[in-house]
Amino acid sequence: MNQHVNNVKYVGWVMESVPVAVFENYELSSMTLKYRRQCSQSDVLQSMCSPTSCTAKLEKEAKVEVNGAGCSYTAGSQTSIPDVAKCVPPHLQFTHLLRLQVDGAEILQGKTQWRLKKSKHLH
Repeated sequence: MNQHVNNVKYVGWVMESVPVAVFENYELSSMTLKYRRQCSQSDVLQSMCSPTSCTAKLEKEAKVEVNGAGCSYTAGSQTSIPDVAKCVPPHLQFTHLLRLQVDGAEILQGKTQWRLKKSKHLH
């Protein structure tokens, strides 16, 4: 009626920016959204997300980091690329931003936390 966007629509736009691989391997465990201003149905938005926590400890205190280019594995002084199954951290966290494309004005800030799906846990 008032030509403003429903809050549920914002959630969908936030989720659109999450990489497909996250949906395949993780389940959403929490979401926090901070609405900054309203937008109307005719506004064009940019939906962005950035990982904020992508590390995991594996056996023998090995550290695994996942980034856009792949993953790295560090154990002591040796660095190598492990099996893909060992390169999956048990938890991920993303920050999100929805903003107007025309002037960059913030519409929403958010944070999502993800946990590895039970079928994907390392044994």
